[in-house]
Amino acid sequence: MDKNIQEYLQKINKTKKNKSFLLSFFNKLLICFILVLVCLIIMKNNIEFKNYVEKNIFHDNISFAYLNNLYNRYFGKILPSYKIEETTPVFKENLEYKEYHKYYNGYQLVVSNSYLVPAIESGIIVFNGNIENYGNVLIVEGIDGVDTWYGNIKNINVNLYDYIDKGSFLGETNGNTLYLVFEKNQEYLKFEDYIKN
Repeated sequence: MDKNIQEYLQKINKTKKNKSFLLSFFNKLLICFILVLVCLIIMKNNIEFKNYVEKNIFHDNISFAYLNNLYNRYFGKILPSYKIEETTPVFKENLEYKEYHKYYNGYQLVVSNSYLVPAIESGIIVFNGNIENYGNVLIVEGIDGVDTWYGNIKNINVNLYDYIDKGSFLGETNGNTLYLVFEKNQEYLKFEDYIKN
């Protein structure tokens, strides 16, 4: 085949991919707009629904990780992307520790020195900062609505509002201690319900 014809066909294919990308993006944007509009109309006409929305969004803790997971499952990623070859992650670990003890509202785990901390569950990073008695803390809002605090962390590998998968690398411990707290609806939960060794 002539070289000019091949270049022309490649340009056509590239243009089709760009149009498909934009069309997919605008379709998802339109669906979101319609869903918000329908909710607003229902809220205006139905007091019970309006009270339900106010209670669950403005007064209770809404799980954005759960909403993000639902959206991705049914609509795909918010911004469409070209298919990328599947790769296996370099770091995909389970939490390992030598022993644990009750510590304030959570637990203190004895781990190896500068332990590489994996995410216990998939979720969104909602906090990164210092909390008294726990040192530098990452809080991951899980898709199950449970907030997991990872305390005494340094060399953090994630950013605020990143979505992370279970087993992803979060950072490393500052020494041989990792603090964990499990919280849901302002109640602290038992370690044994979430960690099995």
